[in-house]
Amino acid sequence: MTEQTPAADSLAPKFYRLWTPPPGTTVAVGADRTPMSLPQIPLPLHRQGGEEALPDDNAIGSGLFDYLREFPDCPHNRAYAELLRDAFPHYIAEIGSQLAMLDAREVDPPYIRRKITFMRILLLLNPDNAGLYMQLGMAHYQVGMMFSELRTCRFDLLKALAYLQKALSLSARNAAIYNYLGQIDFYLGDYPGAARHWRGIHDQLPEGAARQELARRLEMIERGEVPDHPLIDHFETIGKALAAYRDGFADRALRDMEAVAADEYFRSFYQAPEFYHFLGLCRERCEDPSGAIAAFAEALAIDEDFEPAREGFERVHQQG
Repeated sequence: MTEQTPAADSLAPKFYRLWTPPPGTTVAVGADRTPMSLPQIPLPLHRQGGEEALPDDNAIGSGLFDYLREFPDCPHNRAYAELLRDAFPHYIAEIGSQLAMLDAREVDPPYIRRKITFMRILLLLNPDNAGLYMQLGMAHYQVGMMFSELRTCRFDLLKALAYLQKALSLSARNAAIYNYLGQIDFYLGDYPGAARHWRGIHDQLPEGAARQELARRLEMIERGEVPDHPLIDHFETIGKALAAYRDGFADRALRDMEAVAADEYFRSFYQAPEFYHFLGLCRERCEDPSGAIAAFAEALAIDEDFEPAREGFERVHQQG
């Protein structure tokens, strides 16, 4: 699963320089300052004054750590991670602390993506850790399905699929993995794959709404009542509409949103108040107040506590 690309090399000159230690160069490790030889590979260092001088140990450690956080796919990434572990273990401990802190924060995309980067660094040191693969898959799914991130949802869902399949190959038998794989297959249009994964966990779920919903989806797949194109196409269209709206092209955003809203199957499946709230914003911006109020009301019908929709409803209603 280690991905290595040359992208980092092209970006490094702006903030980093790559320095190859002369033979015999060492860093001091541990409380007893034991010398440890550095590998004969280019090491990333922060650009700063006096670059002709040999970097000290702190400069080497901080350069490695920050570079890996920015470019986890860089060449030599595993060697960099191993060097951090062996010579600068406090940075690995910091990753653990950061992960614990991020887990305690409110969920939003930047924090989840930072969490993904930290877990990928740990994965370089634990390439057979099924739990890490599972956590990475779940994190990519979580962020990919966030409304604000739908433009890149295909990338995140495919990443989630790869990580979760790897977790299964390492004998991580967990009902959550099968459920996530079923969801991803369904969104990508692989309905037999979704049914296969969901059948394996249906009987493990306790009686309740979740089990009933899963049974309903399985019955729909068996009857062939599935979309005529993958739902991910609509998710990406919403993402494009969000980008167009942010760039000031509300009319273009509205066209895309109305096209998605016209698909009754998608609307019945995707019950997200954010969808109707954004549709309402597009209609409001394009001078369709009655349509905006209807969309905001739809969002509130899904979640009566969704404050952005309530504010939009009241704003447009008061404007007459």
